Amino acid sequence: MNDILFIRFSSLGDIVLTSAVIEAFRKKYHDARIYYMTRNEYSGLFYKDNRIDELITVHSGESPVQIIKRSGKETYDAVIDLHGTLRSRMITALLKSPRKIRLNKHAIARRFMVWSHNRYRRQFDVLESYLDTLRPFGIRGKLLPCLKPSDECLRTARVILGLHCKDKPFKCIGIAPGAKHSEKRWNEKSYANLADEMVKAGHTPIFIGDMGDKDIIERIRSIMTAESLSLAGQIDLSVTVGVISLLKVLITNDSGPMHIAGAAGTPFVAVFGPTHPDLGFVPGYPSGAVLHSGISCSPCSIHGEKPCRMKRRFCMDEITVEMVLEEVKKVT
Repeated sequence: MNDILFIRFSSLGDIVLTSAVIEAFRKKYHDARIYYMTRNEYSGLFYKDNRIDELITVHSGESPVQIIKRSGKETYDAVIDLHGTLRSRMITALLKSPRKIRLNKHAIARRFMVWSHNRYRRQFDVLESYLDTLRPFGIRGKLLPCLKPSDECLRTARVILGLHCKDKPFKCIGIAPGAKHSEKRWNEKSYANLADEMVKAGHTPIFIGDMGDKDIIERIRSIMTAESLSLAGQIDLSVTVGVISLLKVLITNDSGPMHIAGAAGTPFVAVFGPTHPDLGFVPGYPSGAVLHSGISCSPCSIHGEKPCRMKRRFCMDEITVEMVLEEVKKVT
């Protein structure tokens, strides 16, 4: 087994999950040359990762033909499509390879669970689906996602945290309140009250996110009575992985930072609302805890993309600051 291409374009959390696939394949085939194709903005997850020989980055607007041409390679011993989108299927079809494998998303079954308003509830395991793509290569068993920040990124992260936590080592508490879909975000006032409680306990709250999260983070900080720090949009993804790996704990939603924390072994508490752990996006990270209200109308969508159909967001409103603080104590 020589040249192997893995394809997963997005999103952040899913790409973190596929790190388990890379880890499992590398353990079995030490000498294989592994290529990983993903969108440019997510390449930082695997910055200087020695499990991957070459990252092929994809830019917005590129066609499958342009992507293949720019990569300079069109022949592989195997192509494993971990996305199953139209673009990934087209790229797989255009490439020359004797073995082409595609992820089974169980999309219809998961959507039926949501469409039936949970009358036909079952548990899914997205990580298991990813790992099942390796069965044709004789690889079985469950392996958890694992991210390996480079020494360079860890040094930068230590400098950043040291500037703000120098008198209180290991007291930095990460808060990542963003999410791709607004319905998945815990209430802004709750995050503000939580951060104030952290300050009272002697911790330093550090808000984490990308440029798209800056507005929500600034709104939360404006509600707070205490001082806080925001790194939103100020550091790239590779350094973000380093920062999260060094935190005492991360508090977040059902989002990419939750998976980064779990894959880095950082304690975390994740608030789930319109999405549900039964949909399979919680692979069982030993370092973290998931909070869900248990309300019967959840999940109301697979990815939290649909507006709430109730009078108010009961799934989020019923999760209190006290509940989150209690889980923080448990995981730390």
